[in-house]
Amino acid sequence: MSLSQEVKVLTLEETIRLAKANSRSAKRAETFRTLGYWSYQVYKSQLRPQLLLDGTLPDYFDRSTPITQPDGTVQFRNVNQNSAQLSLGLQQVLPWTNTTVSFQTNLARFDNYAIPKDDLDRTLYQGDPVSISLRQPLFNVNPFKWDRQTQPIEYEQSKRNYVQNMEQTAQTASRLFFELLVQQKNLEIELQNEQSNDTIYRIEQGRYNIGTSTEDQLLQTELNLLTATSNAQQARLDVQSKSLELRTFIGLTDDVTLELVPPSEVPNFNIEASEALRYAKENRAEYLDFQLDRLNAERQVAEARARRFSADLIATFGYNSAQVTDIGGIYDNNNVAAGSRVNLSFTLPILDGSRNKARMNQARENLKLTQFQIDQDMVNFEQEISNAVRNFDQIRSQIDIAAKRQEIALKGFEITNGRYLAGKVGILELNNARETKDAAVRNYISALQQYWVAYYELRTLTLYDFENRELLYNPLLEYDPKTDSVIEVQQK
Repeated sequence: MSLSQEVKVLTLEETIRLAKANSRSAKRAETFRTLGYWSYQVYKSQLRPQLLLDGTLPDYFDRSTPITQPDGTVQFRNVNQNSAQLSLGLQQVLPWTNTTVSFQTNLARFDNYAIPKDDLDRTLYQGDPVSISLRQPLFNVNPFKWDRQTQPIEYEQSKRNYVQNMEQTAQTASRLFFELLVQQKNLEIELQNEQSNDTIYRIEQGRYNIGTSTEDQLLQTELNLLTATSNAQQARLDVQSKSLELRTFIGLTDDVTLELVPPSEVPNFNIEASEALRYAKENRAEYLDFQLDRLNAERQVAEARARRFSADLIATFGYNSAQVTDIGGIYDNNNVAAGSRVNLSFTLPILDGSRNKARMNQARENLKLTQFQIDQDMVNFEQEISNAVRNFDQIRSQIDIAAKRQEIALKGFEITNGRYLAGKVGILELNNARETKDAAVRNYISALQQYWVAYYELRTLTLYDFENRELLYNPLLEYDPKTDSVIEVQQK
C-alpha cells in the first residue's frame, strides 16, 4: 500500500447506504420500479377519452388506368385527381361493458384535374358535421374486467419488488462487507503469526547455539516462519480481491484502502415464526403471485368459453351532407340530412371437430394445475419463512458461544506463549494454542457475518424490521415522475 493512499473508514450501515445509492442492483431496482409505474399509467390511460385526428393528405393520382365502360368493355383513360380526408373524433371506452363510444366530424375533398379549372365540379366537398358511433362486442371476453383486477395487483407488486430488491442489495452489501472483514482479520492474524514465528525462530536459534534446543526444533520453527510468510502474502492478495469486489459493488471508483468497523454489538430480539409469516403475507411481492396466477388461469377459461362464438354490433347515427362545390355547404342546414347505419357481424362455428370442447377442457385443467401449484407454492412459502426464522435464532445463539470461545482461546494462547518463552512447553504446544486461537477468532467473525446476512434475509422475506419494530414497505409511497423520486401520497 502506498503511504499516500487514502484510507476510507466504513461501517456496516454506511456500506449498505452506499450500496443502495450506487450499486447496479439498486439502479436496476429503481428502473423496474419506474417501469411498473409507467405500465400502470398505460393501463389507466386506456380508460380516459381520446381526441383523435385522422386523415389522408394528399392522395394524388395521375396515370392511365383501365375504366370499365357502360357496355362492359374496358378502355384506358388518363386520370389526374387528388383526394383528401380529415376526421376529428372524441373516443371513450366504457370499461364495464367494453363499449366504445365516439363522436366525430368528417370532411372530404375531391379534386379532378382532368376537367377545366372553371368547371364547378373540378373541386367537390362532402362531410359529416357530427356523428355518434357505438361499437359493442357481444359474447366476447371483456379485457377491462380482468385488467381492472390484475393491473392494480401488478402495480402493487412492482412497488413491493422495489423494496425487496433494495433489501436484497443490503443483504449482498452485508455479505461482501463481512467477507472483506474476514479477510482483513485473517491478514491481521497472519501478520501477527509471521511476526511471532520470526521472534520464535530467533529464540530457537539462540537456544540452539547454547545447546538448550535441538536441530529438529530449530528446523520446525524455520518451517513455521516460512509457512507464516507465505500465508501472509496470500492473505494480502485475498484482501485486495475482496476489497475490489466491495468497492465495485458500492460504487467507490477511487483506489482507496477500506478500513472496516464491525458493528459494536449484536441486537438481541426474538422473532416468532407466526409473526414473520404474517408480515410476509401482508408485504411480500411473491404472495401476490398467487392471486395473479389464479386470475390469469380463470381468464383463460373465460376466453376459451368466449371463443365458441363471437359477434360485433356497430351503430352510427349522425348528419351528413351531399356533395357540394363550396366547403361552407357542408354545414348548411338545407344541405344536411340525418343518416344512420347498423351492422351486426358474427361468427358461429357449425362444425369445429370438437375444437371448442377441447379448448374448454384444456383451460379447465390448466386452472386445476394452477391451483395445485399455488397450494404447493403456499407450503413452500411458509416453510421458507419458518426455516429463515429458525436459522436466524440458531445463528444468534451461536454468536455468544463463538465470542466465549474466542475469549478463552486468546487467553489460552497468551498463557501458552508465556510458558513457551519461559521454556516450560515445546513448539508443538505453542502451535496448537496458536491454531486454536486463530480458528476461534475466524469463527467469531464468521458468526457475525452469518448473523447479519440472515438478518437482512429476514427483512427481505418479510419487509419488516424486527429490530426497530417497523414496516419497511409503505403502500402510500409512490414514484413521482416530476421529481424522479418516491413520495407519500394521500390515502384514497
